[in-house]
Amino acid sequence: MSMKSVLKARILLSACSGLLLVASVHTVAATRPNHLLPQYQQSVPAARAALHGPLPSVQTVPVSSPEGPRTSISGTPVGQSRKAMLKHAVETAPGVKKSLQERFLSAPLAATAATAATAATAATAATPETYAPTRPPGGIDPATAVPSLWQNATIGQIGAMADGSVQQSDKNQPNGVAGLDAAGRFTAPVAGDVTAATAGSALSGALKRPLSARFAEQPSAGDFGITLDGTSDDSTALQAAKAAVPAGSVVRIPAGVLHLATPLQSETPTLWQINGTTLADGAPITSLGTDVIESTLEGGKYFARGESRADMPPVLRKDLDVTHTGGTTGFVMNLEKGNCTIPAEGAALNDYVWCHSTVLNSSAFGAGQHVAQASLAQRPADALADGKGSRSQIWAGYDEARDETGQASSVAGSMVGREVDVYANGDDPVGWRIGLQLQIAGTSADGTPGKVGKGIAIGNNDATSTYGTLIDAAGRFDTAGIDLSRSTPVNNAPVLNIGANRNLAFSDDHKPHFQFDSAAYTLRYWYDTANLLAIGMQGDVTTSISNAGSGVAWTLNGQAQLGLNLSGLNAPEALRLAAGQTLSWEPTAVVHSGFANGKLTEQVAAGVARTLDTSGNETLPGSLQNSQTIVSLTQPTAPAYVAKGTAAIGLDTTGLTTPEALRVADGQAISWEHTASVQTRYASGQLQDSQNGTPLRMLDASGNETVTGSTRNSGMTTSLNNSAASAITLTGSAGIGVNLTGLSTSNALRLGDGQSVAWEPTAVMTTGYTATGLTDAKGSTPLRQLDSNGNETLAGTITPNAGVHLPTLSRASIKAQPNPAPGVMVFDAEDDAPAIYTSAGWMLVGLSAMP
Repeated sequence: MSMKSVLKARILLSACSGLLLVASVHTVAATRPNHLLPQYQQSVPAARAALHGPLPSVQTVPVSSPEGPRTSISGTPVGQSRKAMLKHAVETAPGVKKSLQERFLSAPLAATAATAATAATAATAATPETYAPTRPPGGIDPATAVPSLWQNATIGQIGAMADGSVQQSDKNQPNGVAGLDAAGRFTAPVAGDVTAATAGSALSGALKRPLSARFAEQPSAGDFGITLDGTSDDSTALQAAKAAVPAGSVVRIPAGVLHLATPLQSETPTLWQINGTTLADGAPITSLGTDVIESTLEGGKYFARGESRADMPPVLRKDLDVTHTGGTTGFVMNLEKGNCTIPAEGAALNDYVWCHSTVLNSSAFGAGQHVAQASLAQRPADALADGKGSRSQIWAGYDEARDETGQASSVAGSMVGREVDVYANGDDPVGWRIGLQLQIAGTSADGTPGKVGKGIAIGNNDATSTYGTLIDAAGRFDTAGIDLSRSTPVNNAPVLNIGANRNLAFSDDHKPHFQFDSAAYTLRYWYDTANLLAIGMQGDVTTSISNAGSGVAWTLNGQAQLGLNLSGLNAPEALRLAAGQTLSWEPTAVVHSGFANGKLTEQVAAGVARTLDTSGNETLPGSLQNSQTIVSLTQPTAPAYVAKGTAAIGLDTTGLTTPEALRVADGQAISWEHTASVQTRYASGQLQDSQNGTPLRMLDASGNETVTGSTRNSGMTTSLNNSAASAITLTGSAGIGVNLTGLSTSNALRLGDGQSVAWEPTAVMTTGYTATGLTDAKGSTPLRQLDSNGNETLAGTITPNAGVHLPTLSRASIKAQPNPAPGVMVFDAEDDAPAIYTSAGWMLVGLSAMP
């Protein structure tokens, strides 16, 4: 490449303004000659003095290289001498063939800036003046003489001198040039202020910016003279750094030992990044006034504020605005998520690992509330404004502990969903220490009353898992285990509802307990399996005493007008006693009544006063009166006995062991309703039922019954309308259950088709007639059947004790059998052998003598 080509590619110089616009081209220059050689010397002191005048001002020019932008520190692009630039500028200006004196001496170099064309025109038209040589940057040093050809040199000669004006010994030297390697990169450190230089990122599309702007993006306390030697006061440097940056800026503090003689003073917040910096005693820095610090503590990331002012924002805040729609069903989007994994051998047996820990230390007084951790899930007032209906569930907090081993806790280990501990000493007379508090309130005092369906809901997420104990209250208390006295039931809501058929136990063994029996609608008190007390839905109370001989069934203490008032009870029996029990009439139980040994006895002390046996015989010691009760009436218009009120039975004679429960004289009647229009009487030798005086049914002494107004005979027909009841039920002990021997009829008992006779209480063994014949069955399994032709079918085998006896027939009778069934066996009397019928006819069975 020629020297002329090199110069043309490097620079454009404005002759009027003296401003250099540089574009660098990477070219390996030829070896430069030593400008101290004789041919380059000049003995004109004036020219030498003029040559070394003041340098033009420094400019920052970007330099291209394969590794990215480079910066020149002087006004000359890196890798190009000032003489070369001068030669290039002269050659490229209009009228390049003019002499050097014509080109550059017509106007001073300090002229104001103009465009390149204007400068070139002015240089051509100007009148030549006294020559004032220009010192090439990085070229001839102060001891160098200017050669004589300098005044009348050609452009080529000037270029040659510019190329060779810097010798190799000037590289990386003071007042020299920076050395470059083969790739055009600096090979020695650059001294001086480089902040005005520009640089850019290697990323595509990145722009070049001044280094000063990039340095300002990461301010450091080191920029303000901080020492961090542990003894010098670093307050001034930190205060200066804080004052130099806008509020909310991040300022780095280099690693070292910080010493502050004066606390920081400023109202504007600053975030200090002090990673690696400690105090003189080696302790980490946890406070820089009201500013937030970002540091490391015990090997972890640390944020803190050592002091506070009123209404300050939080030390750390995180926001997540969910603005998208759609997505994967069930996906959980987190504002913050932490993972804490503890492998089987990742922690010592006695280590405590807290994946999230919050500690609040408060000594403040007053009515404020200081909360160690708070969560708020809020559905805003305008949440339904879009008209899309009910919103998704929101949860103020969610805790879940999972044991996925599938093993019992005794094998897998303990697990707690959440534990709440309260530690304190001394009494709590006003109830201010609360382990867990749930409260509800309306979102607006002007709104309608709000309601939370369930204060605490404990349930199962599947149909098989169970709790051992739903709520285990194992602590000591001195007021109440559960206090519902201050609650306010609405609409008569129960303060405690355990549900039907569930137990309310009163001891660790659960033996004494209450239960509501929903089937009987009865509240029961049990001890183990014994039902000691039952209260029915009608108010009936049933008790069962299990402490015989050691307790009293019912004891009344205190003072009252009536000890026991049964006057309002509508029942035939106000009080019932069992056999052998007594009713005492005074505290010492000397006077009492009781039923024992078949007699109702009233006695005073050990002396019997009156007895009444089961036959109605009454004995009165000291009296000649017999056991009969005789009432003599003197008012024929009054009833002998009047019963009023409501009772199950008006007159109960079921316990009377006498053939006559009631005797009526001849001609007297028993009325069946209060008007006495329906009566039964015995008169004129006949038992008559009559209505309004007209006999409707009569039964004479011979048993003949006459029914008026009916062609029905005297038989009895009963129609049942209760399918769950028996038509006739016999209980007790008797010689014969049903005796039909005295009945002269061919059908002693008739059953309907499909009905059966059961032979034992559970009705498992039955006999009945169905479409298949007369059948003996066990349950629904037929055991023996007899059809209408007399054929019997057995489900089992015949096992008679004396053996099977075949019917004995003559041979003619055997052959005369009509359509015998295959397998029929008889005994042939003539052949003295069994015969069996097969598809081939009757066959004799061969016999042999028994040994």
